Amino acid sequence: MVDEVPEGMGFYALTETGMTKVAVFRRGGDGVTLEILDERWESMARKYYTEGILSYRLGAVVTPAHPERFMEALTEPRNMTYYAFRREP
Repeated sequence: MVDEVPEGMGFYALTETGMTKVAVFRRGGDGVTLEILDERWESMARKYYTEGILSYRLGAVVTPAHPERFMEALTEPRNMTYYAFRREP
């Protein structure tokens, strides 16, 4: 389990210049928001935002409708080569 639920998680994609932040998920008073930084990766980031992400800890897909669970799931280690989620400062 994560010590602290993050307020922000960057979504990174492997581009021609290396791992680049292409979107940001943020948790606030109104739930989770998604900011797209690079339109080339919008569909993938939006898919996580609308369809959710598998939480290995819970054994279920969680969506932004459950902000804390969703943000925690983004912090779980994943076996992804071309993409990554990283905590935002």
